[in-house]
Amino acid sequence: MTNHMPRNVSKKILERAARGEVIVVVPKGGKPSRIFGIEEYLKMRNLPRKVKPWTHRKSEDILPDPLGAVEGTVLMPVVRENIYD
Repeated sequence: MTNHMPRNVSKKILERAARGEVIVVVPKGGKPSRIFGIEEYLKMRNLPRKVKPWTHRKSEDILPDPLGAVEGTVLMPVVRENIYD
């Protein structure tokens, strides 16, 4: 049966409906998966517009090279004797 509703989702719907809340059901992969009250859902939906977390992230240019590469010319040839010194 492909139209099966998960038990925990149906339980949450019944609990919120018993309290008289307006319910928003968010599907994931075609099945209902998350339950919100209307105020919670609207707050959650509008939050990224206000916070904009991507503006506070560090850019990848600032991170140092993990191998210690340096811009410029090669100081000595890369041969076996120089690598193990």
